Amino acid sequence: MTNYIEQIRELDDRLVVELSFKRVDQFFDRDDPSPIGQRDLSGDAEDAVISAIIDREPTKPVEYVIRFPASEVTPEVETGLPLAFRTYFKYRCEGAKRNLRVLRKRIKYGLITGLGISAVLILIGSYAFSWHTQDVWGAIIIGAIVIFCWVALWDPIDVFLHHYLMSKGTIRLGMKRVITSTVRVEKSGIWIDGMPEKN
Repeated sequence: MTNYIEQIRELDDRLVVELSFKRVDQFFDRDDPSPIGQRDLSGDAEDAVISAIIDREPTKPVEYVIRFPASEVTPEVETGLPLAFRTYFKYRCEGAKRNLRVLRKRIKYGLITGLGISAVLILIGSYAFSWHTQDVWGAIIIGAIVIFCWVALWDPIDVFLHHYLMSKGTIRLGMKRVITSTVRVEKSGIWIDGMPEKN
């Protein structure tokens, strides 16, 4: 169960994402003692911010409206939250870019190693197969070489398909779009359950 309410409106000129929280401390990491403007976001807030736009129109600018009950919104929250929001996602984007560089190196050296091992195995296999063309040993040797070649190339292929492409897509579709968005804090009344009213 989430601790926020999400509303998304697709206007002609922008995408408006409204996120309502009961308390300001739900939006931030509770273990971060920094001032509001330097604080990390909570996992729920990060997920809400990214998931709201990940499958939406990618060319429209995004406007985030972060809503809290009026009693929770101090001047520090009004000015500090947008700064913390942008700083946090800039930091995450830079970290993701560094991770991409590491993954590229891992793919590069993994391919070099895997292709080198595969070439050696293929040479051994062609030599062995010439001696055992008609018996079961030839089939076993060829089968073993195919398996070893696949194992040697598994890691770079796996990293490329499941880590590199996903990270690159997250940066392109999510992080960069969040960084260039506008963010504002709104005060609101309270429903009986403590959640902010919809404006």
